[in-house]
Amino acid sequence: MLIPASLVFSQDSSVLMREGDSLWEERRDVEKARASIDSYKKVLEIDKDNYEAYWKISRSYFYLGDLLPEIKEMRNQHKEIGIEGMRYAERAIELNPQGIEGHYYYTLSLAQYSIGISIIKALAKGLGSKYEKHIGKALEINKNYDNAGPLRAIGRYWYRLPWPKRDIKKSISYLEEAVTSAPNNIRGRVYLAESYLKDGKKELAREQIQKALEIVPDLNHEVDAQRWKERAKELLKEKF
Repeated sequence: MLIPASLVFSQDSSVLMREGDSLWEERRDVEKARASIDSYKKVLEIDKDNYEAYWKISRSYFYLGDLLPEIKEMRNQHKEIGIEGMRYAERAIELNPQGIEGHYYYTLSLAQYSIGISIIKALAKGLGSKYEKHIGKALEINKNYDNAGPLRAIGRYWYRLPWPKRDIKKSISYLEEAVTSAPNNIRGRVYLAESYLKDGKKELAREQIQKALEIVPDLNHEVDAQRWKERAKELLKEKF
């Protein structure tokens, strides 16, 4: 009995997708995160229009970039990772304009690219409007995706913009909503604390830092939680 080639390819791509997903689940090992990209790319060799593979590649690139320290020596890596993440997310958006994942991971990858070239240069290239366009679409589709990820992303955006574009009131508003939606997300509380500090609200910041330190993280949803707990400790030591 002959098995249709399309069915064989579908089965092969499903196996590779599961392989990539399994590696992603173990991403606390950075090499597993890198390997997930290879598995997802193999899916595209079989199924070149696989939306899921495109956005998952972008997600993995963002994760790798997010782990890099924001120092001058790492800028080129942030830039290159951002470029790759945006490239795959753009294709995901082309394939499924109403899918949140393409828009969401495009904005996160764009943030990595902006760190690489500097936020001021990114704004000069008109990338602020692209960020707002795609994160706006993600918020419209599902603002609570990825434990309120779009809310955290837009809140952090308004915090990180240089003066006079920075808008701390907007940042706080979005981040407060993010924390309400995902109260156990430690990154969200650290972001909110930093925005409160920028706005001179030290006691509110202290409250968020203390809560961040008290949370027992769900490592299935926030694998880098310990890194954000360390940041909370740093803030407590530096600012209080």
